[in-house]
Amino acid sequence: MGKIVVSGEGGQGVRVITYTLATLLANLGYQVSLLYDYDSAVRLGMSVAYLSFDREPIVNPVVDEADILLLLSDKVEGVSAKKVVCETGLCNDEEIPFSKLGVEKFGKDIFGNMIALGRLIALVGIKVSGEDLAKVLPAKFREENTSAVLYGYQLKEEDLQQGLHSTKKRDLSFASERPGDIEEEEPN
Repeated sequence: MGKIVVSGEGGQGVRVITYTLATLLANLGYQVSLLYDYDSAVRLGMSVAYLSFDREPIVNPVVDEADILLLLSDKVEGVSAKKVVCETGLCNDEEIPFSKLGVEKFGKDIFGNMIALGRLIALVGIKVSGEDLAKVLPAKFREENTSAVLYGYQLKEEDLQQGLHSTKKRDLSFASERPGDIEEEEPN
């Protein structure tokens, strides 16, 4: 069973990232459980999502230790994970300047959350087509969102010159994992 925790502040896209990933996984035949914990503040309040997925029914969706923890802010405490991916400056595992890349590559920092989604998809190791993405991504800015997810999916260690940093290799194993690449659809 795969377990992912995404933490950030209100307005950073925690719910969009996890809902989109959960829907994508469900569409691919996985059993999915998604739980949210968030402050009542719309902006800058703590927001955490707990996502569990498996090919078998999920008996207990509680996440004691995550396989992957995505930190978009430093507001979460007490969550441990095998792999931590975070906004630059928040950890010492894999640091990616999601907001900065959103601005540099797509013109707005909000696209940083879609870059983060692409990185999560890559770490989980699922095969997704551009058509699959189009079905689950928000309609507003769908083309830019798809491009940002693909960009995040394709991030590699060689991208260190852009400010990315990783101290750990990918060391995750999901029983239901199906490795593959996101496939871009050819225009008709």
